[in-house]
Amino acid sequence: TIRHITVHHDGMEPFFETDPPSVSAHLEGIRRLHQRKGWGDIGYHFAVDPAGRIWECRSLGWQGAHVKDHNPGNIGIVVLGNFEQQSPSDAQLAGVRRHVTMLMRVYNVPKSRVHTHQEWQGAKTACPGAKLQHSLDQIRVTGGFG
Repeated sequence: TIRHITVHHDGMEPFFETDPPSVSAHLEGIRRLHQRKGWGDIGYHFAVDPAGRIWECRSLGWQGAHVKDHNPGNIGIVVLGNFEQQSPSDAQLAGVRRHVTMLMRVYNVPKSRVHTHQEWQGAKTACPGAKLQHSLDQIRVTGGFG
């Protein structure tokens, strides 16, 4: 049963590419990194590229691998880029807003269960980066999710 949605950044080098082959190659790099950690696949269920497109990563039929000790029932969404070093594009923010809102409706997830990685108790991370965290806080304040 899906009960939570968690937003991340990939935290790698800044990423601005919008052409599908470049995005696909970037996601493949993340997948390989996660497999080297012993995970079966990329840990996130969805990705949002700089053009605001949603990419399906790990099937929702499989538990994600994106928040230590909090993966069951938790959809993981990675926003591509490093938001300590870059700002999310307007298209990315619109894509995150639309996709999170749709997932909330489909799976009946309340706003109180939409998190960023750093908001989980015990998480010792800056993910999703200060600039994306600030943007998501602004979306929440303006009633943008739900």
